[in-house]
Amino acid sequence: RESHMVDVSQLVIEKDKSVVGVFADVVAIDYDGNYFDACSYAATAALLTSKTPTWEMVDDQPTVVEGEEKPLPVSTIPVSVTMGKIGNHIVVDPNGDEWASMDCRVTITTDSDGNIVALQKGGSDGFTQDEINECGDLSIKVGAKIREQLKLAQQESQ
Repeated sequence: RESHMVDVSQLVIEKDKSVVGVFADVVAIDYDGNYFDACSYAATAALLTSKTPTWEMVDDQPTVVEGEEKPLPVSTIPVSVTMGKIGNHIVVDPNGDEWASMDCRVTITTDSDGNIVALQKGGSDGFTQDEINECGDLSIKVGAKIREQLKLAQQESQ
């Protein structure tokens, strides 16, 4: 489930001593079915638009450089797309009623290059190989559109 969105090697202040920690907590106040993707997009947008202080070592202690911030070192923009199976139909981004009716679901995450980097299946039923292939194709196509929206949000925040 690791997308490698943030290049953590660039968060090292001093090797084997200090690193910058990054946390993203999401609280869903309300949703209509697919909270997996909603939370994923919220966390991704937060990371894309966040800034971290610049650090340096002073007297062998990590110290914030006042007034200097930089964006997180983002190496890719992961986008999850959840699909539900209801009978013989695949539903992208199921709403609450569809979520309650689906036999199973799959969440597929792609990176900026369109590579599948994560996949999680849930529910008691299964997918055929053709259905999984279709879901993979849908995830790449839909993910690219959502990724563009996330990039716009990132550009507008700078």
